[in-house]
This record gives sequence, C-alpha cells and structure tokens, in this order.
Amino acid sequence: MDELWRSLPSLLPLFKLLGPLIYTDPSYDLDPDCVLTVQSWDIFRSYARRVQSLTYDEISDNYGIIDGISPGLILRALEANPGGILPNLRAVSWDLDGSGLNHPLAFCPPSLERMSIYIADDPSSVESVPRLLYGLSTSLTNRLKFFEFGTGSLPTKNAVIATALNDFLRGQDGLVELKLPWYEIQDPSTVSEVCQASSQLRAFCAEVYHITKDRFREVLGALAMRSASLRCVRLTWTTSGSREGPIRLTDMEPVLQLSAIEDIGLWLGCGLELEVRDIQQMGQAWKGLTSLILLSKEPGIPLPHLVIFAQWLPLLQQLAAHFDCSAHIPLANKALLRFRSLYRLTLLAAEIEDWQLPHMAELLVAVCGPKAEIRVTRQATLGAPAFLHGQGVWKLGDENQELRARMDAFYRVYTSMKRLD
Repeated sequence: MDELWRSLPSLLPLFKLLGPLIYTDPSYDLDPDCVLTVQSWDIFRSYARRVQSLTYDEISDNYGIIDGISPGLILRALEANPGGILPNLRAVSWDLDGSGLNHPLAFCPPSLERMSIYIADDPSSVESVPRLLYGLSTSLTNRLKFFEFGTGSLPTKNAVIATALNDFLRGQDGLVELKLPWYEIQDPSTVSEVCQASSQLRAFCAEVYHITKDRFREVLGALAMRSASLRCVRLTWTTSGSREGPIRLTDMEPVLQLSAIEDIGLWLGCGLELEVRDIQQMGQAWKGLTSLILLSKEPGIPLPHLVIFAQWLPLLQQLAAHFDCSAHIPLANKALLRFRSLYRLTLLAAEIEDWQLPHMAELLVAVCGPKAEIRVTRQATLGAPAFLHGQGVWKLGDENQELRARMDAFYRVYTSMKRLD
C-alpha cells in the first residue's frame, strides 16, 4: 500500500478520501452535503504521509480541467493539518493556470527537494507569479536541490517576473540542477544569481532570449564561475538581430573554462564558424566530455571536421551537430583516430546525396566504428523545451538504412582484409 501511494499523479485520489468531490468550475470541491469528521481527517493523514512525489495539473485540455482542487478545499486541509498536507513530500510538479497560483505554498514541507512549476499565460498571472515566487523564497530557503520553472507569459512580460525569480534563486544555495525550459532569460543577472548562490550546481539548462553576442558571453562567463561543479549545460540562444553574423569560439571563450563538463548542448541562433584549432581547444578543455550538441544555422560545420572531433574528443558517446555534408568528404585513411565509445551520431539538417553514400559510409566506419547508430535529419524540427530537457535531439531523424547497409559492407571488407594480414 505504501508503494501505491508513494507517487500521486493527481491530488484527486487523496481528497476523495474525505468524501465525494464535485466539479465546480474551474476545479473540484467537496460535495456540500459532505460532513467532515475527526475520523475523516485521520484517514486523510494516514495516506497523505505516505506521499513522496506529486504531479498536479490544473491546465485545461480539450475536455476540461484535469485535476484542479479548489483553493477553499486546499485551505481547509491546511488548517486541519498545520504540520503540512503532505509532510513527507520530496518532489512536486505543478502545471497551473491563474486560479491555483497559491497552491504550491501549501506543499512546502521540510522534506521537499525537487520542484517543477509551469504557469500558463493568464492575464492575472503577470502580478501573481512574482507573489508566488516571493512566497516560495520564504518557505523554501536553501532547501531545493532541483528547480524547474516556466511560464506561458510573453517575453515582454518576463521582465516583471525576473526580479522575483532572481530573488528566489539567490536563496537556494543547495541547488544542484536548474532548468528553465519555458522561461526566456533576457538578462545575464539571472544566471549570475544562481551561480553565485549555488556552489554545488551541476546542471543548468535555459533559453537566452534576444541578446547580443557580448551578453551571451556574459552568460557563459557567469556559468564559468561554477566550472568545478557543472557537469551539464544546455543553452538555446536567440540573437538580437540579423546583423550579428556568425559566432566563433572566441566569442564564447568562457565556455572553455568548464573543465569538469560532461554534457554540452548549444542551440545557436546564427551560423557557427569552427576552425580545426577550435576543436583542439575544446578537447584540451573538456577532457571528460561524453555528450555534445552543436545546432546552428547554415552553412554548418565542414564535414571533414568530424575527423578532428574524433581526434580531440575521443571519449564522446553522443554527438549531434549541423554538419555541412556538401563539403568534401575526406578519405577514410585520413581518419587517424576513431571515437572510442561513440554509440550515436546525429547529422542535423543534413543533405546527403546518393552519390555520396559510399564515401560517407566508409568515413563513418573509420571514424565512428561499425556499431554506432547514425541518424540523419534534413530539418532540425525541435522546440526549445524538448532540446533543453535533453532527450529530444536524440530522437530526431531516422537511421538511413542504405547508409547502414553500406557501412556494414565496408566493415566486413575491412575485417576480412585484417584477417588476411
């Protein structure tokens, strides 16, 4: 029984223990004829203390409200349980509209370590969200290890929320992982606040919206303050205008200071110009890197640079990048070193002509090995939240069956020749 109640997909099962619930737009409440007794609350508490993880979703879908509980019923439960409605709660995920923005304040027991909040765009939410964040700042000071935040508010409204979010982050010195998949950072100060406060920060994922290269460099500089602890960084960057031109590694120099990094994903809103010496610098700086995503606009990274990635980042297990496959395909014998552990290569926004397949297959066998999964996508159709959550990129595209067949054939020839030697 404890295991069944350990994780709740909704508050409805718990509140149904008190009596029949009826839908009173926009949420559920107790039937007016229901009389609560001491025994009712004892049963409620006996199950509530078993709950360690909660998902709460009150955002309407095509069929109406999913599982919202009325503020009045939440308040009655809090009054009957002054020690907390869910006293052993460790993780909670909130999907809220404007009506339930105070609910998270009722579920902040000392045991809480992980919180995810998404707030739908609502006319009332622009001022209510800062109040919620200030309330959480008081209730959760230095308690969270994981925090995820997003809002459907337009970017122009986010400036109203930014001050409250910065204040909240300033009070979380134990934060290990921060994700902002539905919140567009317009000021590097947000990144600075969390990096200054959280000495143990291991993962940072966010969208940086409509800022210049210099401001983007400030963001990377703030992250470099946590170079000893950060293991994962995912950033999407929207440039401030078409005049920015392509970005180079020298524009992003602070990212090379992330010496302990294992996973880097950069979705750049412009072209990326990488020289051979740039990849060498990456390899010298990121000796433990196992996962790398570089998504940029045209023309992409010259395909011959794949050989250089294998030379300087041999421990990569996953690599996804926008390679320019129209460039010259180097001969396989030019690949002096092979990735040691690569099991997935994704060629983003790649155009591979039929006549290129034999040369491409031979090169990939030499550089990636015979077992690596090779995915090819002509368009990188991916939203920022999916990119920042980590798995979206690796699901893009399909494995080119003809390319795979040719790789297998080349490998059979290669092994036969080795046996003859």
